[in-house]
Amino acid sequence: MQTTCVTDRLILNILHPSDADKVLSFYDRNKEHFEPWEPERDPNFYTLSYQRLTLSIENNLMTQSKILRYWVFLRDNPNEIIGSVNFYNIIRGSYCSCQLGYKFDKDYTGYGYAYESISYAIKVLLPEYQLHRIEANIMPSNTPSIKLIKKLGFSYEGLAKSSIHINHRWEDHARYAYINPEY
Repeated sequence: MQTTCVTDRLILNILHPSDADKVLSFYDRNKEHFEPWEPERDPNFYTLSYQRLTLSIENNLMTQSKILRYWVFLRDNPNEIIGSVNFYNIIRGSYCSCQLGYKFDKDYTGYGYAYESISYAIKVLLPEYQLHRIEANIMPSNTPSIKLIKKLGFSYEGLAKSSIHINHRWEDHARYAYINPEY
């Protein structure tokens, strides 16, 4: 597993529990920005101990090839997280698929950082994990994310009605998929 990736403008790193302060700072700065798109958080989510535990669990799951998460930094500021790209629900066997999740700091959207980091991470993921398919589920009102996912080569597959509980409501999600042309 490639733990650090470097693009033209970014560094993608797998973090360890000792980096929990950086993760907590990222979430604290973006709480209001993320809330409309994500499930309700545990009351302890915005604590250092919670983030430390989450990073520990994620590292364990990554050693089992069940998830892959990169935290995104600017090359000229490698101490502040600007985003995250994760592949989860990695299934082997006859499915050979996973789901994509990503989030970027409110001050760093619109600069192409999401596209740059996700496209690079996909190039790392697919051959290493030998996956055939990556799925992304997006609320239809999240037009910037839909524009991004289409630019990445994902195709619309349909609408999953009332599929994810967001802000105390069951929300529809548009399903997109990327098919690995090499597999």
